[in-house]
Amino acid sequence: MQLTLLLKMNAILQRFKSKTYWVALVGALLTVIEANSGFIGQFLPTEYRAYIVMLWPVLMLILREITTTALAEK
Repeated sequence: MQLTLLLKMNAILQRFKSKTYWVALVGALLTVIEANSGFIGQFLPTEYRAYIVMLWPVLMLILREITTTALAEK
């Protein structure tokens, strides 16, 4: 039981070493701030406001999950 928990914690900690994850988390934080203030959303059509601001952090997380090696090494 503890070994499984330790392996899961190591997997989570490994992801936090990624700059892509940090950028995505900052983007998610900025999205929350945007949702509360509406500064950037005023420039988008009403029907897209809720979706466009969340697109960037989600794409960053997807990119991190499908990338197995650093992009600089490719």
